[in-house]
Amino acid sequence: MLATAMTKWAAIGAAAMCLVSPAQADPVADFYRGKTVTVFIGSTAGGTYDLYARTIARHLGPHLPGAPTVIVQNMPGAASLVAAGHVYNVAPQDGTALAGLASTLPLQPLIDPTAAQKIDPVKINWLPSPSDYGVVMLVRGDFPVKNMADMSSHETTMATISPGMLPAVLAATTKATLGAKIKSINGHPDIASALLALDRGEIDGYPTVPYDLIKRTYARKVEEGKYRVVLQFGAVKSPDFPDAPLVTELVTSPEDRMLMDLVLGPLKTGYAFMMGPKVSKERAQAMRQAFMEVFADPKFLADAERATLNISPISGERIEEMIKAAYASPEPVIARLRAIYMQGR
Repeated sequence: MLATAMTKWAAIGAAAMCLVSPAQADPVADFYRGKTVTVFIGSTAGGTYDLYARTIARHLGPHLPGAPTVIVQNMPGAASLVAAGHVYNVAPQDGTALAGLASTLPLQPLIDPTAAQKIDPVKINWLPSPSDYGVVMLVRGDFPVKNMADMSSHETTMATISPGMLPAVLAATTKATLGAKIKSINGHPDIASALLALDRGEIDGYPTVPYDLIKRTYARKVEEGKYRVVLQFGAVKSPDFPDAPLVTELVTSPEDRMLMDLVLGPLKTGYAFMMGPKVSKERAQAMRQAFMEVFADPKFLADAERATLNISPISGERIEEMIKAAYASPEPVIARLRAIYMQGR
């Protein structure tokens, strides 16, 4: 009888251990259960960055251990440096604060080391990106510039939002490497307002319209000749604009190629998402895995297709490698990039 009783209690104890062990084995789930994760979006509502971040956020919670609630909050300013600085320096470093950022943010301290929000991109916990990033330079269809050769002899005013953002940096670098006579006009809050100014004839062009944004919103204007695409920036050339060369096809000197490769880095990392540098490795890894699971989720992919969002994931580890390589660029190349940035301020 004693042996039977002991066996019974041993069995009960083993069953209890089975019930307890999952919680003990998954402290990440224990932490996130019942929590709220906030994604701070470093751009205004309604733009491409905002659309990617909100679409991801809608699907993120169920893929995280503990299934926390996920909310979004726009925090625009200083080419996403405000949102990045908040997550890096102010928000809790416990894995409940993320930031979705403008693509140039990873290079911002490299471009402008005096930036007010102090962050070190090499120390950031970078999360997977949904896609790399391809953009085009376009002009109004009635503007007397049909190609980059024309732009070398005809001044073209382009809305560039603000210094340090991708439009300003790529416009200035195109001017420096290809001799394009681009006059940058800062002050428009976002791409939508810039293209509205283009339609009104207040400016001549815009340097960095995303491929997917054209397909989603402006395809008809391109087809009707109201917008003319003259140059492409990205890892590969889009077949949708066969007459517009990829910038790397035109940049010839080794020094200019090194500069352009550095400037194009943010396009290769795509839509940047980050966690603070002090978030534990376990929670950062769980978030990275959750992002990659979202990018393979059929419901998310259906939402992305409806929104005309390109999904070609880049791992957080790969993004970290690319950012470290950028910060290890030769000092003369970095100095030239900073000089170009200062000229555009």
